[in-house]
Amino acid sequence: MSAHVFCRDLCLARGEPLAGTGKLAQRTLLLRWPRGKWRVPRFESADMSPTLSEAVRLAMQAGIHVALVDRTGEFDALPHLQAEGIAADYDSEAALAEAITRFTAGTPLSGRPDTRTTILCCTDSRRDACCARYGFATFKALRAAADPEKINLLQATHVGGCRFAASLVVLPQRQRYGRLSPDEAPAFLAALERGEIYISAYRGRPDLPEAIQAAEVAALAWAEKRGIAQADVHIHAQPTIPPQEGAELSLAAHAGPTRLHLRLRTEILPVNGRCDALNEGIEPEMTPRWSVAAISEATNHREIST
Repeated sequence: MSAHVFCRDLCLARGEPLAGTGKLAQRTLLLRWPRGKWRVPRFESADMSPTLSEAVRLAMQAGIHVALVDRTGEFDALPHLQAEGIAADYDSEAALAEAITRFTAGTPLSGRPDTRTTILCCTDSRRDACCARYGFATFKALRAAADPEKINLLQATHVGGCRFAASLVVLPQRQRYGRLSPDEAPAFLAALERGEIYISAYRGRPDLPEAIQAAEVAALAWAEKRGIAQADVHIHAQPTIPPQEGAELSLAAHAGPTRLHLRLRTEILPVNGRCDALNEGIEPEMTPRWSVAAISEATNHREIST
């Protein structure tokens, strides 16, 4: 029998960039459910009543990211939801389903405030082996380093981008991260505590086009090497075109007092989104992706490799 090939390892070997993949739903709803009962699709998870299952399905259909979450399998039996800085317990699954239905219709949760930063770390082994192998190792490292008074750290079902495991979402900032290794956990948490982006694992601002996301991440990295604050980095966004073979784009930015020019290009990359498809011999999807080829300073037009 051939050895299992992990889509995360192949993604790295192919050089697929993280930057530009930060797209994320506007609203996220966290439903406490034991990890051992997670299933794919998540609204068919074990012991989920038909009423609750349908409420979750309709919320997902409405564009809400519904994440099933767990910590260590030690939750009590009360049904529980979290969203938008509010945590709420319910005395029955029927009440829980009703709250999800109201949330889907636009009514905020009613409950107690939880002002901690929430980190969702995908450990969904039923979705992809990479999330189990890489995600759980990073989750354990974060758990060892995080202050539970400040950080609400949760294992979560699929958050998107199995090939970028460990894959994480930070709320309420709506930040997506990938390829976060266990030894990066302290630095990652320190950046969040400072209110900053952890740039080396950052996938991009969720509401920007892919090219602008990629440009901003590159400008942030350039500035970080020179001690320039993240708040002083600004991309002068311009209309962009979808990534397509051979496309090129130039964008301007400021990093502190320095004006930057960023040259972007597209490359067609083979993408295997999940281990299962890869190991079943399914051909990769040839996908055009933007990346920053170079940055130049406007003052002397000296080009700097990224």
